[in-house]
Amino acid sequence: MSWQQPPNNDPFVPPPPPPLVTGSPLYSQEVLAAKAASAASDAKNALILSIVGLCCFGFILGILAYRKANEALETIDIYGVAQDKRGLATAAKILGIIDIVFWALALIARIVMR
Repeated sequence: MSWQQPPNNDPFVPPPPPPLVTGSPLYSQEVLAAKAASAASDAKNALILSIVGLCCFGFILGILAYRKANEALETIDIYGVAQDKRGLATAAKILGIIDIVFWALALIARIVMR
């Protein structure tokens, strides 16, 4: 009994490419792509709000930045997408807290100075 190579009548079909967006395998690529874009947008907007909040409207923009950063971090954690935006969202969250604290300190200083 000799070994024979089976006939190869079918052309070679390469395997499918890896997914464009990595994340939880429970969700389709379209959902993961949409959530990745949403997390990236929320992180960027939160950072903008927190930086502007350092200069003016600290209490309002600080709260908005904190909430947006939390939304971005929750999306990143739940769907496992946009891991490269985690640092951006964390920085925005910290700056949002600093906005709120500075505003509270300024309010206390204003009350004490009267």
